[in-house]
Amino acid sequence: MSETPLNKLKNGALNCASALLLRVDLAAEESRLNDKFKILGKKVQEFIKNDSLDTLKDDPSIVELIGAIHENEVRIQELKKRCSKDCSGSSEKD
Repeated sequence: MSETPLNKLKNGALNCASALLLRVDLAAEESRLNDKFKILGKKVQEFIKNDSLDTLKDDPSIVELIGAIHENEVRIQELKKRCSKDCSGSSEKD
């Protein structure tokens, strides 16, 4: 069954919007990751200034921040995988 031109246009617009939202999510997640790395850098810098690098791994805020960074990286990889699959799939259908 062939699609009508209006349905093709509608489906194309939906695919485009979906791909765009996926890329916006990816950019937002990368921005959050960047912010977390900046915070981590500032905290490490404080430990260096105080000459207390030995206690760095015992600081719960550092451990929590590293865990959050790891979670962000996992989400970014998932979004990149979805984006490459969805974005390449939508262009192949046309």
